[in-house]
Amino acid sequence: MRYANLTKVSLRRRMTLLNILFLSVFCSQLSAQTSRQILQAHHEQIPKDSLRKAQQGTVMDSMLHFDFLPIEIRGEYIYNSRRQEKKYHQLCENIKRTYPLSQIVAREVKLVNAELDSIYRTKAKEKAYLKWYEKYVYQTYIDTLKSLNICQIRLFIKLIGRETGNSPYKLIKKYRGGLDAFLWQLAANSMILNLKSEYDPAEEAMIEDIIAKFY
Repeated sequence: MRYANLTKVSLRRRMTLLNILFLSVFCSQLSAQTSRQILQAHHEQIPKDSLRKAQQGTVMDSMLHFDFLPIEIRGEYIYNSRRQEKKYHQLCENIKRTYPLSQIVAREVKLVNAELDSIYRTKAKEKAYLKWYEKYVYQTYIDTLKSLNICQIRLFIKLIGRETGNSPYKLIKKYRGGLDAFLWQLAANSMILNLKSEYDPAEEAMIEDIIAKFY
């Protein structure tokens, strides 16, 4: 009975930490949802406009010319032992769960930074949006976050650093302030997690190999 209670407490703390981590990264002085959709539509329209202008050009080349992106050919990862091979395959499965989430974080951070420069600067509007956005993030991501285990959470923290160029701690400090960052680092420490972890590609050869091959 005592073990079951401890397990429930651990799960509840993990859910809370994950929820706040996402909210902290995603939420700051944000704009309304409609402005986000307009901004995204604008980004998507740029290549379409360029293509239309190119198709409307009157000058025709005598020979078609195509530019292709370079293709990197990678060999099989060389394992030093059966244990390392097992670790590699397990890491593949964990990356499959967490890498798409880290890409979501990276896209959101870019949109937030763009919006911070131009939209909704009053405290009242920021507060109203934050209230809506907190509910939106919770409803959208909480079921996925609850399904992650500790190893996947630790990997997720690393991948946030890889995709955004900043550790979760730095992102929380930027958007929520130093006090919130300190408090959530303490919460993470209690679960043997470190929000200050910096991503070093040279030390994460397996992660880099997997992402290069499959993403």
